[in-house]
Amino acid sequence: MNSILKKFTVLNLIIIFLCTFIMGGAGLWFTSRSQEEYSDEILQLTCRQETSFLNEELYDIQRSIEIFAEQAIDKMPPPALIQSNAAVRREYISEMEKLIGDIVRHNKGVGCYYLRIAPELSDEAAGDGGFFYTKKKRVETFIKQPLTPILQYAPSDMEHVGWYYAPKAAGKPLWLEPYYNKNVDMDMISYVAPLYKQGRFIGIVGMDMDFNLIVNDVSIISPYKTGYTSLISREGKIYYHPVYEPGTSVTDYNAEMKVLVNDLKYHAGGGKPKTYTYMHQDKEKKLVYSPLQNDMILLLSVEAGEIEKRQDDLFQILMLVAVSMALIAAFITVFVSGRITRPLKKLTEAAEQIAEGQLDVELPKPTDDEVGRLTRSFAVTVESLKQYIAGMQYKAYSDPLTHVKNKNALEETKERLQRQMRIGEAKYALLMMDVNNLKVVNDTYGHDYGDEYLVNCCNAMCKVFEHSPVYRIGGDEFIILLEGADYEQREDLIAEFNRIAQDSMKEKNAWKRVSVAKGMAVYGASDVSPDDVQRRADLAMYEDKKRMKIVR
Repeated sequence: MNSILKKFTVLNLIIIFLCTFIMGGAGLWFTSRSQEEYSDEILQLTCRQETSFLNEELYDIQRSIEIFAEQAIDKMPPPALIQSNAAVRREYISEMEKLIGDIVRHNKGVGCYYLRIAPELSDEAAGDGGFFYTKKKRVETFIKQPLTPILQYAPSDMEHVGWYYAPKAAGKPLWLEPYYNKNVDMDMISYVAPLYKQGRFIGIVGMDMDFNLIVNDVSIISPYKTGYTSLISREGKIYYHPVYEPGTSVTDYNAEMKVLVNDLKYHAGGGKPKTYTYMHQDKEKKLVYSPLQNDMILLLSVEAGEIEKRQDDLFQILMLVAVSMALIAAFITVFVSGRITRPLKKLTEAAEQIAEGQLDVELPKPTDDEVGRLTRSFAVTVESLKQYIAGMQYKAYSDPLTHVKNKNALEETKERLQRQMRIGEAKYALLMMDVNNLKVVNDTYGHDYGDEYLVNCCNAMCKVFEHSPVYRIGGDEFIILLEGADYEQREDLIAEFNRIAQDSMKEKNAWKRVSVAKGMAVYGASDVSPDDVQRRADLAMYEDKKRMKIVR
């Protein structure tokens, strides 16, 4: 250890090993943490997507019954006349029979549909208390069936008359939990609505779905090799599970599921999406859930090892790269330390800069020896880190719903505009856009259609102002920076946007229309900052919004 060469060799070995493993450790910690969050988000998104597919069928039935119930009440004769006049009663039932038949033809998920007049208002013996249609197995058309004699069964007899007494007791439309209907020999779920006229209970209308159809849809959901889906109630009762028996509770098979059941009971499944971790058959598993339209809960469970496989692969790659780089460095240092003193110094400086987050480093020119190989390895690592950070920056500077730029990106753009204003090279306009009636769409059709409405309006902006950046700066507010050719043609572009918006008013569905208030301001010599231009554009936009309200 007395020679300078040996001391130098040992010193360089220590530095290279430290830099390599510090970089690898820091990269592993950061990427593994991000990967775990990302895998949980993908799992939750997968569950929500599958829920959305199932909800479409349930919502179609619910909406069909709600529409039919409204019309049934509007066309209903007075209760006294229904009770006293059999001819009026039969005529009303016949009219409703045709009406709901037209509705059912547009709904693929219906297995049964029916209307029942309360027994005290009809004559069950005469069979004029309503109608009942079922779709038999292997038969595509509906067949009229005899009416169930309601008075022959106790109100508690769910398998025969639960579909009648449950909505009557609730006094409102509701989904019945899955049950076996002895009248048609079928496991089903039903959506039923009570009918009231002049404050008096008249009867019920309802539609049934074959529960086995939903089970089939759920059973084929297999986004992962080790994953499976199941259906439970908010109390943890199993409706469908590929292994466990229906009617039992998930807590009977795994005590850790009590946390999930408590969340469903006391928080109604609301709040921030949550990923549950539990042990099953000596394997760690992850579980997420999403509520269905009829208050059932869809569970998606998968082995943690499968969704974290990418993280494990990344760990192995990083370890392999770190070990390989360390071995290469040791070999080079031991055998050619004198020749590589200068390149190693530059590599060490570059490694320190990378560890500090500075990726735009200057690496030594690659040579044909081991130093060149090490340099190229560093270059590959730096490029990989740049690509990863670029992906993270995209998330930080883009809006997740519309995929246009967000408020953070706008602030950076303003800094650039401010610099141009200081040196007298600024020439731009800001166009404020505020989407009208977003709350109306959300309240009327739901937030999913509200999101579709926002995206539709944003797409129209991007289509017209395709050469200008669009920023989403609020829930329904956007701002467009006009420079270059778009700045010169700004009036023509606004006119084109107005034409597209006007044409969209022909759309039947409100969420497919484009209704936007606009306000534009051009940068002038009196403006001190881009905020001054934005304020003027904002005022112009509000004036336009007032004019649009007056016109409507």
